[in-house]
Amino acid sequence: MTLRCVLQARSALGEGALWSASERCLYWIDQMRPEIHRFDPSTGRDTKFDIALPEQLGALVPRAGGGFLLAGSDGISVIDAGFSRRAPLVNPIADRPRASFNDAKVNRDGRLFAGTTDRLESDKIGQLFSLGDDKQPRLVADGFICSNGPSFSPDGRRLYHTRSHDREIWVYEVVDDGTLRHGEVFARIAADEGIPDGSTVDAEGHLWSTHWDGARITRYRPDGSVERVVQTPCRTPTSCAFGGDDLGTLYVTSASITMIDGQWIFMDEAGFAAAPTAGGLFAFEPGVKGLQEPGFHG
Repeated sequence: MTLRCVLQARSALGEGALWSASERCLYWIDQMRPEIHRFDPSTGRDTKFDIALPEQLGALVPRAGGGFLLAGSDGISVIDAGFSRRAPLVNPIADRPRASFNDAKVNRDGRLFAGTTDRLESDKIGQLFSLGDDKQPRLVADGFICSNGPSFSPDGRRLYHTRSHDREIWVYEVVDDGTLRHGEVFARIAADEGIPDGSTVDAEGHLWSTHWDGARITRYRPDGSVERVVQTPCRTPTSCAFGGDDLGTLYVTSASITMIDGQWIFMDEAGFAAAPTAGGLFAFEPGVKGLQEPGFHG
């Protein structure tokens, strides 16, 4: 099973893959530049939106009524469908200058789950919040450096949450009020397999998890056992999302950036000459279909 590079994006830290069924396009972000993009697989055209953004991005998720929510270093904001304006919504991390929102997803009930990370990637100040119709953020988990990959089972009753630096994926039962209970370790990732990053769930209820610095994507059965491992041509795959007309294509973002001694090092021209698809957007057909990501109801 071979991944093909569909866009040599040269992103610093590509993230937040999100398929739009109505537009038949894939949205993705460059977390560190920061930028929001839309890729049209039918033409190969990639569009970067000209809109003021915070210093660091985390995730872009749809709103049920149109437009998007953006999670980033200045909290959670609302972007209109035409990407002409952005307005603040909530910012529960305003008193934490080293924190930034990272990965985020909306569950089957239209509630947002958004996690944060320590921007220096060293201290356990990461948190996971849920946000419902009342737009009041609720802290539902903490005690980790970087929150990644909130993903939901097809029935919406389970949340998979990645504690990247602990190399653990946890699973929780989702309560109707947006809280979590019965959390336990779902999978542990060995040091030589990289760091678990973004994820998604397919229509069969299996979890797909990307491995930063591991050059692979793992598909886990609902019991946590490994169903398959897919090798990637990029060293640092970062997020994945099902797309295409039948949701049968898995799109994968990647990064070209590297952290050394607490500082992000951007790839130079010599680096891209040696690894031209680093930071690229990839795709393959895994033989299973995905689920359309729901929109935020608030």
